[in-house]
Amino acid sequence: MAGFDAGQVAALLRKIGANDELLANAYVYGSIAADSQDGKTISTLHKAGLLRPDDEAGEFRVTTDFKRMLNRLMRKQSSYRQLTDMGKVIEALDETVKDYQLSVQANHSEDADLFLEQLDDLLYETKDGLNNNLDNMHYGIVSQFGFVSSLANKIRQNERYLNHAQNLLTELQQIDPEACYEWINWPCPNEFARKITGFVYWFNQVLPRLRFIIDNMRLSLFRLRRDEKKANQLRSMARFLRQHPEFDLSDNLYEQPALPEGLKLAPAMALKSYVDTRNTALEAPLIQLVQALRKQSIAQDVKERETAEIELKPIERVSYQSDFFDLQAELLFEQVITTNAPISALVFWRQSQNDWQENAHSIKPKAWIELVFSCYCKLTNEQQAAFSINMKGVQLAGTSDNFSYHDVVIGLN
Repeated sequence: MAGFDAGQVAALLRKIGANDELLANAYVYGSIAADSQDGKTISTLHKAGLLRPDDEAGEFRVTTDFKRMLNRLMRKQSSYRQLTDMGKVIEALDETVKDYQLSVQANHSEDADLFLEQLDDLLYETKDGLNNNLDNMHYGIVSQFGFVSSLANKIRQNERYLNHAQNLLTELQQIDPEACYEWINWPCPNEFARKITGFVYWFNQVLPRLRFIIDNMRLSLFRLRRDEKKANQLRSMARFLRQHPEFDLSDNLYEQPALPEGLKLAPAMALKSYVDTRNTALEAPLIQLVQALRKQSIAQDVKERETAEIELKPIERVSYQSDFFDLQAELLFEQVITTNAPISALVFWRQSQNDWQENAHSIKPKAWIELVFSCYCKLTNEQQAAFSINMKGVQLAGTSDNFSYHDVVIGLN
């Protein structure tokens, strides 16, 4: 039986309801400051065990028990780390069952009712705690860990969830629920037997549910890591473009008279989401459009579908062939590392002409320089930091930061 009567519980609930806004601010914002108006109210809530003093003087926070209750009702992700020591739970259940059995056999009805109520509370707390644990983990996966914003924190939370769920599954698999049937291996009351069999049935349903949550966690972790990889690649591309202003085009580039015809751009079109009815030039076509929409549409005859034969050929298997010049570009970077000296792409092209022609391979110097530059751009951030690139060229007429390159020199930093 509870140690309080209904009047005390009702008084506590009335205090919560009468000061709902004050308690909500303390819960949402972390703390509230006690001023002259709310000083008496805060003192009353402090005595009731709903508020506690903060480290800063004059500020109060909600108590741990009250905050835990609100976290649970608001489904905040703070209780998924609750470790359920099922071994200790089974030991406590076994002791309560023995006490109940001895009381029933000795015809001590009051003691038996007490132990049966303790058993019911223990079973409910165990099932409710573990169910709440699984619900919070499942809610975190479904919401894509919405309580944190960055991908790094989402991945970290997912890893913690997964580690906790795997440890919990390992612990629960060590329990044999069938052994609990020994507790009812005597002429026990039906109410007691129903509680034990219900607990065994619930325990057998928990393990498949936990395995399903673990599978979803692994899939969610894979997706989050893939998204983080894409985000890192985009950041690397943006960083490279910022470091190379020669790729930035002026907005007024199309107005330069000395710009070659092939590089001229048309000015941006002015787009609007509405029709300017005050423009007289649009009056005639607008009237024609409105009249065409008002006319009744003429039904078109349905054309017969044309048929044709499709000839299927067997799929040709093509063996893998490596690109010769990609390997030569890798060889250029390898020589830069081994010799620890900068190498010009054009010089390397001239020195390799005899070997390339013997293998019936040829490439123009402009295409070769573009290939070496593209290979540098495909390196990772760490690799690009290890190499230095010096692009030699002349500035295009009529531009500020655009060049025509005739050589690329690769070196080590």
